[in-house]
Amino acid sequence: MAIPDDSRRIFKASVLNPIAPDRVDAYAPGYLTVAGGKIEQLTSDDPRPALRFAEYIDISHKTIMPGFVDTHVHLPQFAIMGIGSGELLSWLNTYTYPEEARFADPEYAAKISQQFFDALVANGTTTAVVYSSVHEEATDIAFCAARASGIRAFIGKVMMDRNSPDALLEETEQSISRSVRLFNKWDGAEEGRLRYIFTPRFAAACSMQLMKRVGEIALERGAFVQSHLSENRHEVEWVRRLFPSSPSYAAVYHGAGLLTERSIMAHCIHLAPDEIALLSRARTKVAFCPYSNRTLRSGTMPYQTLRDAGLNISLGTDVAGGPSLSMLEQMRETMTAAQIPWSEALYLATLAGAKALGLAGRIGNFERGKDADFVVVANDVVEEVYVRGRRV
Repeated sequence: MAIPDDSRRIFKASVLNPIAPDRVDAYAPGYLTVAGGKIEQLTSDDPRPALRFAEYIDISHKTIMPGFVDTHVHLPQFAIMGIGSGELLSWLNTYTYPEEARFADPEYAAKISQQFFDALVANGTTTAVVYSSVHEEATDIAFCAARASGIRAFIGKVMMDRNSPDALLEETEQSISRSVRLFNKWDGAEEGRLRYIFTPRFAAACSMQLMKRVGEIALERGAFVQSHLSENRHEVEWVRRLFPSSPSYAAVYHGAGLLTERSIMAHCIHLAPDEIALLSRARTKVAFCPYSNRTLRSGTMPYQTLRDAGLNISLGTDVAGGPSLSMLEQMRETMTAAQIPWSEALYLATLAGAKALGLAGRIGNFERGKDADFVVVANDVVEEVYVRGRRV
């Protein structure tokens, strides 16, 4: 169907268009034409002579970038963002688990969920991969809040059937049945903008029985899976003691069928060479969270080594381990931690995240026909956010 000129909008601005890790095309100025919620064209030539009735928006002094993709963030930790100290395991027990237990209260879950998604949008995140709490109702509420926000979200109920506080501990079959109900209700909702992602928290809090069932269900349903891998040295040692017959932490997940091309493993800091090779063969995706890794003193992910092994790496804010939902801040942290230029950090925050989620044909840059998800930035501050061409 032809789109009338008067339904088009032409944005004039500096435009940054990520193409590859080593390539970002810059237009100064550029003309971004949006029609029907899609990218129609990006050009350095003024298209107005051919589109005389299109709405023209001149923001030449600002910069347009693709909407950011946060591939690792914890909704139930939003209220404690920037709070607490210590390394991972003590921080979880002291601050995180007590806060997540509060999500048994639907009113509290609804309040924080709305605040969380409002904050994501305000920071320019238009796609997010989200951990909820163990609570089925709170996760359902999170999906409702994501739907109201208009952004694209992959959300999963955390699964924990051992080594967890009583308030968060689930029975194995209970955890699985709750997760499957949520998957059946939400996966593919809102024309595919909402997806369910199975979320065994990490190997130390999950039995092998639970993880194997998740692997089987994900394979049967073509579902996504997210978890944590090798974030902290004490965590790695704990997992080694819990699974003495496994040669490595990554091998635990592999044995459960959780390492696939639809799996996202966060952190991946202390991996042995055989673990890196295992992730690469499985085409498992890695969420790089340098701000969180620094604040929790977990170490620095060997970015260059993982990249050279062919792994798809994208960025995650990891709130509340990371104290900010800003992907611009995450990009700055990435440049320091990984010793890469801003152009590669932008790629990691946009197109790499889209590729991790199988969405490179829909979002991530300004290729014709993709969803018009983009942000307007001035003085390193996100001022406007557009989802499918609509300001949110």
